[in-house]
Amino acid sequence: MKNNFWKKIILKKSLKNLNTISRKNLYIFPNLRGFQIAALIFFCFAVAIFYQNNFALLLSIVLFFIYFISILISYQNLLNLDLSINNKLHPANKFVNLIYQINDKQNRERLNVNFDLENETTKKDINHKTTINLKYKFDQRGKVDTPTLNIHSLFPFGIIKTFTNVSFKERLTIYPEPIRPSNEIFDQLYQLNTDEGFDYEFDKIEENKENINLSKISWKHSSIKKKLYEKKFKFSNNLQHITIDLQKISAESFEKKLSYASYLIEYFYQLKKPFLLKNKDFISAIACSLDHRNKLLTYLANA
Repeated sequence: MKNNFWKKIILKKSLKNLNTISRKNLYIFPNLRGFQIAALIFFCFAVAIFYQNNFALLLSIVLFFIYFISILISYQNLLNLDLSINNKLHPANKFVNLIYQINDKQNRERLNVNFDLENETTKKDINHKTTINLKYKFDQRGKVDTPTLNIHSLFPFGIIKTFTNVSFKERLTIYPEPIRPSNEIFDQLYQLNTDEGFDYEFDKIEENKENINLSKISWKHSSIKKKLYEKKFKFSNNLQHITIDLQKISAESFEKKLSYASYLIEYFYQLKKPFLLKNKDFISAIACSLDHRNKLLTYLANA
């Protein structure tokens, strides 16, 4: 209960100064070794006073100096770091790399910092501007808050921990998990675009690994090889554009339709084939650019 209480206090305080680490959202606390050193300092100082022991006094002064330097350097190690997140569009239900940009406003030569995001931890030596990657998994599509980043430093002697939580102003867009449609759905897409005047051309013969339309089976090759072989087709080079009609995609749920559409958008983007997305009254532009891909995936995230 006490730990949860302090976590809420720290998080509430960090929200007042988003993205930049300042004196208002930094915390300093000794770790176990730090408490042991503090106890040794107190013990040496007590021995020096009660037993008039100069060596104990000298040792307590040296240890106190190290302790003070640890607090100062560890504190300065995190002060005035500015953080931002670069990539803001991600798929659901997959581990993705969140890319953070770390900018040291004081242009110090080297900073030793640890970054934690749930179970993912990375240790970085920051030099002016640094990029870090941390893995994270989003469970649902839509607009979500950027995960809070936990940052701490034990530099230089590992006895004082300076730490903070950084919450971000930016929100992330999580689009439906891309799931490859079945061959039957690809057939439906093929039929749709053929009806609209687009062409497909024969590509190759492959062994059939799932149930397909009987019209695609190559009976000649199947009879020779004693296995089912199917005809593979690809879009011809003179294809003008692909229509992905969300209402005509067969799926057991709307979410599954969105996942199929996500896959098709990424699939045709990789092929560099112009495509458009239709859904009820919505009709997108025709393009195959990264910006077009991102806009349509954002649409699916909020559909």
